[in-house]
Amino acid sequence: MSESWASSQPAKFELARVLRSKEPERRDAAAYHELVKNYYNGPAGWFTLITGYLTGHESLAGNLFSPDAFDVRGCKRILDAGCGNGRYLRFLLRQADPDAILSGCDLSEGMLKRAQGRLKTDRPLLLAADLKQLPYRDGTFDAAVCGWVLEHLQDPRVGLRELARVLRPGGKLLVMTVESTITGAICSRLYHCRTTRRDELKKYAEECGLIWHKEHWWSRVHRWFGLGGIVVELRRPLDG
Repeated sequence: MSESWASSQPAKFELARVLRSKEPERRDAAAYHELVKNYYNGPAGWFTLITGYLTGHESLAGNLFSPDAFDVRGCKRILDAGCGNGRYLRFLLRQADPDAILSGCDLSEGMLKRAQGRLKTDRPLLLAADLKQLPYRDGTFDAAVCGWVLEHLQDPRVGLRELARVLRPGGKLLVMTVESTITGAICSRLYHCRTTRRDELKKYAEECGLIWHKEHWWSRVHRWFGLGGIVVELRRPLDG
């Protein structure tokens, strides 16, 4: 690692901190909860269909949901927590075993309607739910996905604990969240959310009883330039 590159990192983190949205800190928990719900019920929720193509996440998601990356073959119960417009449920439907039971939940009923209209199938069981208090029993799922949701929690550990709770021992979890980078701060401004550093998220995961298993990237370009947010596979320990 070059000395100039290393010395530039604090400045980048500081700039990202200055640029990011202050809404999660400015509002109390109840007010911020309503802000997020209403925001995604409205035009911003529809706009996620467009931004998915602009960022490449729509076309590149197949690189994540594959036997070489986040592999859900053999998983009989799968959850997409914060399923949004159904972007990742589409890929889970393709990869999951035919007898696997898929569930999706989201805080925004508007997003659930978009997901239902997009998927055109009743196979995923969709319902309105808050990540901070998931309506599922302990150890229900073999695998779970949580894409772009933790950044909408004032304390992401609350969501991680719930996800760990509903995973069976040995279960796997794919987390995608906004990183504390310049591009992440711009995304934060757009969606009124927080950002997280990788070392912070790793610490949070460990505090919630989850193992940092493997980092994933949308493409080689994303890996080279550190783009695309944090995408990491976590595991619940067998003895957890």
